[in-house]
Amino acid sequence: MNTQDTSATNISASLFKFFKLGLFETLHAKSCSKPSTPRGNDNESPCGETPEKHCACLPETDNRKCKAGDRGKTGAGVTGSRTGRVCEKEPDLPAGAVNPGLLRYIHNAARYRLPQCFEGGSVSVKQSQRCNWVLGHTLSCSSVSPGGYKVLLSYVDKEKPSGLPYFVMEAAPGGQMSCEVRVGPTLSTRATVVAQIADAEFYSFESIFDAYFHSFTASIIAVNKEFIALHYLQAITEQVSLGAEVVARGHAVELSSASGAGRWATEDQSISATLGNRGLDLCYARVIRPFLTVAAMLEVGFAIRHAVATLAYEWRTEEWTVRGSADSDGLVGATLQRALGGKHAKLACAISALLNHPNDKFRLGFGITAAIM
Repeated sequence: MNTQDTSATNISASLFKFFKLGLFETLHAKSCSKPSTPRGNDNESPCGETPEKHCACLPETDNRKCKAGDRGKTGAGVTGSRTGRVCEKEPDLPAGAVNPGLLRYIHNAARYRLPQCFEGGSVSVKQSQRCNWVLGHTLSCSSVSPGGYKVLLSYVDKEKPSGLPYFVMEAAPGGQMSCEVRVGPTLSTRATVVAQIADAEFYSFESIFDAYFHSFTASIIAVNKEFIALHYLQAITEQVSLGAEVVARGHAVELSSASGAGRWATEDQSISATLGNRGLDLCYARVIRPFLTVAAMLEVGFAIRHAVATLAYEWRTEEWTVRGSADSDGLVGATLQRALGGKHAKLACAISALLNHPNDKFRLGFGITAAIM
């Protein structure tokens, strides 16, 4: 996958995702000073904060997942996703459990600092309804991704600590639709189905099953008829976790892969790595100040003989967040998220800028989101 294709895909996919449910809680959440959970406790989010403090990656009521089909520039397995920085609330396990979290989130401490750049303009409104339903509207215009009007319908049982069952649907007048459903068959398992429909047929279908145990996690991920992935991550100590990933592809057997993964994390820094027959992913994140976190990432694709190095930072306060990054392919991006009218306002704005030096192209985005409670 080349640089131009990846950057265009990330820009077109990020605009609407950025203005989905939970923007205000993200803006107003307490600064995530810990790059990664040192113990990987099951009662903590990958950011290192307990659910009572609200994980800065997402609010408690927003349980979106990293899409299993996301890829990094090197395509080094399911865990090699540059957009896989979103965390979700983990189930409550017995006291004393040392749970490392899910393997596909092993690099979140560093990749959460990457700016999610978008292009064009967007105005979004979300309105809370009774019976835990939320209705959202988005009007966008862009020269890269299809613009127009989109409607979002979401259901989260706010009275349950786990927020399950969870349902979200997005639809556009042109017939494009996506739907995600998550349930908890047991207290320590999660089952998710994600479907995308376009031109009256299934464009994508993902099924994910996650199991959380006392000291390890396991996942099964299937995407269309393309591949099935098996994940395993074991907590060795409070700071060290080791795991493995196996990806089996049906139509392109030569693209199947197997890799090992490891993570060492303390309260103020995290090092994670994934090494397999198709590539290497190496990530490092460190808290410089309570409001400033820096990160470095290296992705190497053995098959495509391509490597990408990225530097990123996040500067966060209670009212605004700035993220920026620059990589060896010549892409420089930054986003600014700002709450308008103060910390408790129900109005927020976001500005995005992305500069592609090799192609001499510049993308600018601006969006406003309002909440009606």
